[in-house]
Amino acid sequence: MSPLELLDYASVLIFALTGALVASRAQLDVVGFAFLACLTGVGGGTLRDLLLRREVLWIADPTYLAVACGAAIVVFFTAHRL
Repeated sequence: MSPLELLDYASVLIFALTGALVASRAQLDVVGFAFLACLTGVGGGTLRDLLLRREVLWIADPTYLAVACGAAIVVFFTAHRL
């Protein structure tokens, strides 16, 4: 795994955490957490890929969605403790 890939996954993780924290403030269920985390984690890149008419990155490599959903689950179980 190259350093650029690590930075890419880290950026998806950070944005997914922010989306999951918004879901926590709205007191959503785990599906809402996953939806908002994935939306914020890969949403900007998806829009970029669609505008540039490229293959959408998270469809080609679903690891990005797994990172976002993992962040959502972590926040779902730990946000109320902070």
